[in-house]
Amino acid sequence: MIEYICYINFKENIMKKFSKIFLILMVFLLVSCSTNKKEKQKNTSNTSNTEIITAIKKQEYNLDPKLSNSLNNDSVISQLFEGLTEYSSHGKIALNQAESIEKSEDFKKWTIKLRDNLKWSDGSNITAEDYVQSWIGILNKENKNPNAFKLFFIKDAKKLYDGKIKPNEFKGIKITNKNTIEVNMEYPVKNFDEILSNVFMFPTKKGSKINKENLITNSAFKLKNYNDEEIILEQNENYWDNVNTKIKKVTLKLVENDILAYQLFDLKQIDFFGLPFYEIPYERRLDSSKKPELLNFKTNVFEFLKLDKNSKILKNDTLRKNLEKLIDSKFLAEFVLYNNSVPIVQKEKLVSEQITKLKNEVDEILKSSNLQNEILTLKHNGTKLSERILASLSKEWIDKYRMKVSIISDGNSSITHSTFNMGTTDEMDIKYYINHYLQSDDFSKMYTSIEDIQKENLIFPLYKRSFSVLVHNNIQGLYVSPNGLLLIKNLLKQ
Repeated sequence: MIEYICYINFKENIMKKFSKIFLILMVFLLVSCSTNKKEKQKNTSNTSNTEIITAIKKQEYNLDPKLSNSLNNDSVISQLFEGLTEYSSHGKIALNQAESIEKSEDFKKWTIKLRDNLKWSDGSNITAEDYVQSWIGILNKENKNPNAFKLFFIKDAKKLYDGKIKPNEFKGIKITNKNTIEVNMEYPVKNFDEILSNVFMFPTKKGSKINKENLITNSAFKLKNYNDEEIILEQNENYWDNVNTKIKKVTLKLVENDILAYQLFDLKQIDFFGLPFYEIPYERRLDSSKKPELLNFKTNVFEFLKLDKNSKILKNDTLRKNLEKLIDSKFLAEFVLYNNSVPIVQKEKLVSEQITKLKNEVDEILKSSNLQNEILTLKHNGTKLSERILASLSKEWIDKYRMKVSIISDGNSSITHSTFNMGTTDEMDIKYYINHYLQSDDFSKMYTSIEDIQKENLIFPLYKRSFSVLVHNNIQGLYVSPNGLLLIKNLLKQ
């Protein structure tokens, strides 16, 4: 019996000790789990506050700045590469990779000095030669570069492009030392520092290949991954201004449908949505214009109608002028775009007597020239918004002039809805576009005003386009520059 009692007491002592140890272990585990959970939450919070996510069009993006030729492509390129200048949030040109830019009194010679601490993402130095070889590559006709004409104001650039001089004879761009570039102009160019802020002027490393696997960049970010679903960027530790870049990771979701992309913003799965990354869909423009998250940024992206003067209707001077007089750019901006875009040409509203006079003139010409059955074809740019703009114009022409109008998306047309990104604050830089595409680069005839362009009946000016962006209130620093760039490196996330 004594042995039994001793055994029971021994067992109870063991159980008590085990219970205490078990309780201690449980408390330790609970504290540990709680600490891990807090640490995990802390890490997640840090990650979410330094990562930006947005939606971009699902398409193949050309990662070569020299060949970039669309707003969407520019928006991606400008996160990976940068140039000598950029627009600040005040809309003024600021020095970027340039330490200094000097110009002669006649604006025909520009001298650019690069910063000393510039490096590519692979750690190698950025030199003047990288910039110059990139610019001369644009002027190589074999590359079929869509931006080549934008450099024809540089001395002998057109001759180099046409093969009339050899590269070693080209004196328009010179390297005076490893960090200094001299650019000489055909004629005074007062805003070359602004032109330098455009994507096609960004450099690529001499001798490097432009590919997704090993892209060498010079901006705040470098390419981490590019697949069918997303493009992921990470901070470039070799960037000259890395200390001021707060965002560590950028995810660009490749979204095929604009309505779906719009919904991702409402679901708070992306931080911002809109141009230049993705156009707000036409079906949601009125809805988005009422949202408190909407911001509108004025740009110098010029929208116009380009005319085919071989069209039987457009050959007639009076018909062309009367068609243009019914274009109400202010109405298009306020009730189709909903984004405060500014008409290029300010017009007085027509009264009924004026409209009647225009109508009678058109009726008489159509009958006397046997043009009643001619169809005026208008080509949109493939978007519903562009189609809606042309539909609005067509309605006026059909109602007032009783003309036959057809809206198309492919093939030849009498009128084409076009966009040109001037990339500067000088709206008359449209003259470079007009000169190249409609005048075969005749530099002896350069326009000095929109009115001069209108007299030649080459285009129907519409408006300078504002960009609309929906952005959640925890994002700070979002700004779209006059040349249509939105730089994620400037963002902060609360």
